Amino acid sequence: MAGESGSLPSLGGWGRLWHAPATWLVLALLAYLAAAGLMYDEQSLAPHYIHLADAMLHGQLHLLTTENLYDLLVVGDRAYVAGSPMPAIMMMPLIAIFNNEFSDVLFNVVIAALNVALVQHLFRKPWLTLLFAVGTPHLLMAALGSVWLTAHVVAILFGLLAVGAARGRHWLWAGVWLACAGLARPTLLFGGVFFGLLIWLVYPGRDRLRPLILFALPMLLGVAAHAAYNQARFGSPLDFGYEYTAGAENITGTYARYSGFNPRFLPCNLFVSLANPPEVNGYVPPVLYRWCDHLLEGVDLSDRSAPVVPNPLGMSLFLVTPAFLLLFMARRRDPQTLAAWAGVLAVMVPLWMYHNTGSLQFGYRYWMDAAPFWLLLLAENVRPVGAKGELAPAGFLNTLDRWLWQLKNPLIVASVAINVWGFLWLYKIFVGVSWLALLQGAPR
Repeated sequence: MAGESGSLPSLGGWGRLWHAPATWLVLALLAYLAAAGLMYDEQSLAPHYIHLADAMLHGQLHLLTTENLYDLLVVGDRAYVAGSPMPAIMMMPLIAIFNNEFSDVLFNVVIAALNVALVQHLFRKPWLTLLFAVGTPHLLMAALGSVWLTAHVVAILFGLLAVGAARGRHWLWAGVWLACAGLARPTLLFGGVFFGLLIWLVYPGRDRLRPLILFALPMLLGVAAHAAYNQARFGSPLDFGYEYTAGAENITGTYARYSGFNPRFLPCNLFVSLANPPEVNGYVPPVLYRWCDHLLEGVDLSDRSAPVVPNPLGMSLFLVTPAFLLLFMARRRDPQTLAAWAGVLAVMVPLWMYHNTGSLQFGYRYWMDAAPFWLLLLAENVRPVGAKGELAPAGFLNTLDRWLWQLKNPLIVASVAINVWGFLWLYKIFVGVSWLALLQGAPR
């Protein structure tokens, strides 16, 4: 991974192949299929979008079958899928052909592989593509299926397309793609701050008006479509239905007491996402119980089954993906960097005030909603520091950048190893049997 772009000049034609998005598409497909194991053609723990697509093909929004009510929205004798409809819309042609036995795990694998190829196409940095593909929670999102993770991989796909359109100054398409992302994960709509600020910083005076309008029109249509979806389900355009969730009592009870978003949840989410460690010999920091008391009342998280296990409530993104320390190099004051930081914060602040940290997970999966923006920060700001220090003035910041650049490859390797460990841990919980045992013929 030599050089600014991570290229390997001595490889010649192989180096060009290493940079080709098609290469990464194939590699990601193979890696994610291998990670899914024998489950690649099966349905996941919660294949709710499969059943929503089937229902939509029959002209309705409530599910035709309700065998597994967990995390569905139950109103009377009807059950609805929580969240937004875009993944189901994308599945509709597949369900029309293969019926509702189609594998949502395979769907995740394919969409996630497209995400990896798109990252390489947009940023042309193999080290960053590798990090994203297997050094972040995107790995487990790709291979585990399920309603929660499917929404993430679809939202990331459209979020990346929106950022790519913005980099090419195609503002109408940027709005279209971000509206689609918002129909998978509404939190991506807050990422509109990135596009609005970028337009404001790049264009002078009245020249801003046209790109702002081009971007805003499809966004408004996307918001209107989601409002109509809510109206059809629950009788109100602003009702997302979470009060009807058939889920864990600690989560539904928290929503009932404090609503879905509340500044009260900031300390819990900030600690979990930025500082929470794994459990060593079952030790859980007391501060976690204090700041997350709304979720952990009467709950014992301590797990002594192994010397070190992930904390299922979530863990620091810097511990799960140490390469995120490279974000400290993203200090340039150009419009794109400033707008990208604004996009990250615009997406994350509402999520840090959300009543749930992400429930059972490895790492902090909500951080992936901001992936299009932090990927841009890493792609544009992580580069070699010359003798005179191109990235920072002389002194501490210059030294910090040198250290981070020198540690880039070890940080990436550590990130991959940690996320493989986390994937194997979570796979057994989701599938009910370990990945290795499944490949050895254990019953599913």
